[in-house]
Amino acid sequence: MKAPFFIAFRYLFTKKSHSLINVISLISLLSVIICSGALFIILSIFNGLQNYVSQNFNSFNADIEISPKKGKTFILSEEELQKIKQTEGIRYVSEVLSDIAVFAYEDRQFIGKIKGVYPDYYQLKRLDTMVFSGNFLLQISNMHAAVLGSGVANRLNCSVSAIINPSLTVYYPDRHKKTNLANPSKNLHIARITPFGVFASGTEYDASYVFVPIDFARDLMQYPEQITSLEIGVEQNVPLKPLIKKLQLLVGDSYYVKDAYQQEEELYKVMQAEKTAIYLILTFIFLVASFNIIGMIAILVLDKQRDINVLYSLGADNTFVKRVFMLEGMMISFSGAVIGLIIGLIFCWLQTRFHLIQFGDGSYMLNYYPVEIYIRDILLILVTIMAISFPATYIPVVKISERLFKNSTLR
Repeated sequence: MKAPFFIAFRYLFTKKSHSLINVISLISLLSVIICSGALFIILSIFNGLQNYVSQNFNSFNADIEISPKKGKTFILSEEELQKIKQTEGIRYVSEVLSDIAVFAYEDRQFIGKIKGVYPDYYQLKRLDTMVFSGNFLLQISNMHAAVLGSGVANRLNCSVSAIINPSLTVYYPDRHKKTNLANPSKNLHIARITPFGVFASGTEYDASYVFVPIDFARDLMQYPEQITSLEIGVEQNVPLKPLIKKLQLLVGDSYYVKDAYQQEEELYKVMQAEKTAIYLILTFIFLVASFNIIGMIAILVLDKQRDINVLYSLGADNTFVKRVFMLEGMMISFSGAVIGLIIGLIFCWLQTRFHLIQFGDGSYMLNYYPVEIYIRDILLILVTIMAISFPATYIPVVKISERLFKNSTLR
């Protein structure tokens, strides 16, 4: 194998007799560099976005959520609730009653999601650290208070003040009254609550959620015992999978028991599908670009016909000649892939350090594209490029070298 490699290496760097071969070789190398570099950069950006989204949602979502498979609400007995609370590894449990409601503040209205929780709900994920205006207070003596998402507060133009806070009016359909078409307002149950804080989590929850005490939500929705979910906080370093299995046995098959990722499963599936689609598109582009390699190898074999005849006369067989040109094509692909990955790594470092590519005009929690480098992406790109380059090199080498071998034996 040393002799074919040495000859292929010399062919790679020596000047060809026809300038066209040099041009096609350069184009082939550049196509591999561009495709591998672009693929690595885009996959790294998708990794960065996925990590950023998962970190933000994980800072908001409960470690484990129990919800019904059928219907909107369910009832857990006090005995079942105690068993869950006493399960080893669980540090916090909160009943949750959540639904869509209409919020009105002065002359402005907004349709959002009301979420009734325990007053100490901030302990679940330290949500009090996300409050940038006011405080995460849901109960002040006998008075109920609300904490609004930043998007909701902006839509309602609602601000919180230590001196005076006008009440927030909440409208919810009255389940116990028949529909009154003549006077639709009679179909609504109305309650008022004082806004006491505004939070920003960097997730879609900012644009729609309003936290209220669960007692307030129960009075508003007229659900005295029902809840829509049970949210659970887990001790650090406790493995989730065994704990989820325990909880599933406790509550039965009528309920979903989900971790933080499963609660946003659709979002992660969409992001993974987008990443896969980009990977396939760029792979297809490289597949088209690999025709440059086919043309380059075919012309190179014909250009080196005199050298091939010399090799045949020295006793080399057709397999030896095929190895020379196969190695030539694979070296071009591998070197192009390595150079492209190096360029990609440099770009990712510059993006992390200097934020070269930004989102543009607008108000964002993050104003530049984050990047995250995974070794598996580097291996995936190398395998993909070599897998496409091998047949692109093999086909012209086999076809042309066999024809040259026949002609040389006839002589």
